[in-house]
Amino acid sequence: MAPDHGGIDDHEAAALFSRHLTGHAGLVLAVSGGSDSMALMQMIARWNRSLQSDARANLHVVTVDHGLRPASAGEADFVVREAAALGLTADKLRWDGPHPKTGVPAAARAARYRLMAEVCRPRGAALVTAHTADDQAETMVMALARGAGVDGLSAMQSRTQLNGATIVRPFLEVSRARLRATLAQSGADWVEDPTNHDTAYERVRVRKVLSLLEGEGVGRSALARSSRRLSRARAALAHAADALALDAVVHEGAGFARVLREPFLQAPDEIQLRCLLATAGAYGGGMVQSLSGAEALLDWMQSGAGRARTFAGCRIVRRSAEFVVGRESERVDETPVRLEPGQRVAEWDRRYHITVGRHARPGELMVLRDVQRDLLPDRPASVPDFVWQGLPAVIATGNEVILPADGMPWGSTGQQNVVFDLIAGPKTAQS
Repeated sequence: MAPDHGGIDDHEAAALFSRHLTGHAGLVLAVSGGSDSMALMQMIARWNRSLQSDARANLHVVTVDHGLRPASAGEADFVVREAAALGLTADKLRWDGPHPKTGVPAAARAARYRLMAEVCRPRGAALVTAHTADDQAETMVMALARGAGVDGLSAMQSRTQLNGATIVRPFLEVSRARLRATLAQSGADWVEDPTNHDTAYERVRVRKVLSLLEGEGVGRSALARSSRRLSRARAALAHAADALALDAVVHEGAGFARVLREPFLQAPDEIQLRCLLATAGAYGGGMVQSLSGAEALLDWMQSGAGRARTFAGCRIVRRSAEFVVGRESERVDETPVRLEPGQRVAEWDRRYHITVGRHARPGELMVLRDVQRDLLPDRPASVPDFVWQGLPAVIATGNEVILPADGMPWGSTGQQNVVFDLIAGPKTAQS
């Protein structure tokens, strides 16, 4: 095993990146200017140049100015200059709009990943971040403080999906000390973020606690090793939950799911819970899921008492042989969008991608409850009213209404060439 303090040579870097980064035509590097991400940029650029020309990935750098500190704009400019010195193109992104007064780190993180994913998606590129074994240990301790389950304690994964982009973290088994040693050997510079020493932030406080735990034998490497082992358990549980979903969850083209009572309730509680979280995540408009809230919902589903509940943007209705899971229509807050032929709406209510064919007529996209009633077709008996009211509706020229409930698979309509693609993927549960 490599020492925890020495730099990473080109041979070790090549083995590391070959394991994690091959197979991607494009790589977008997330670089803040700190030591970890600067090491990432330097090392990947050098590794990529060492490859045969036909095996090289298209590299691009993104840096985000959150606008939270006066120096942040200059730090982003530093990243752009350093990228150019390596022959790399770079985008400086800015988090505009109002910033929250509380929960700033979480909001900044969400904004950062959203902005970077917007760069990745049109390029078909993976996003590469510089999270280290130190970050992994800190995340695990913060999860412990929240009473997290297996997913929270397994912390970060080396490969995940978020906002429609693949995120790759090749340094999760590498310490920050080794990355800094690597930079020092090459004479490279980095920016020190003063918030890394501000105990107002949870992660900084946890970092100090970890330094104390090291003296008791609870080191970063041991925590990272436990996290890796929990990740294996997490993957096995996810596999079982996917299998249950195939047996117990029926996704209807009109934008809701039917969870079949018998096969669902026969599964172990943990598998039921994961299947429930994934199903609600597909229809809840991207609302944050509470693990404790999901546990309470599962208790209700198992109890057999009560007709309906709400959870994370969804309404769950009990029927004799199934549960109906769909969007809570009152939560849909989408302003009308003018659609032109060939246009694609990247995201509607965080539930649908909507594509208009080149030969379709222009129209307007809105939530169905806002459509003039005399234009609407009769609601199919199989579609619950609360689901119906929260559907996207395209009002084409001539007042033709096009809905996901038109009966075509996933709502595609051959005549108007409008396709409603449900963004049906599990969302990460927060404890």
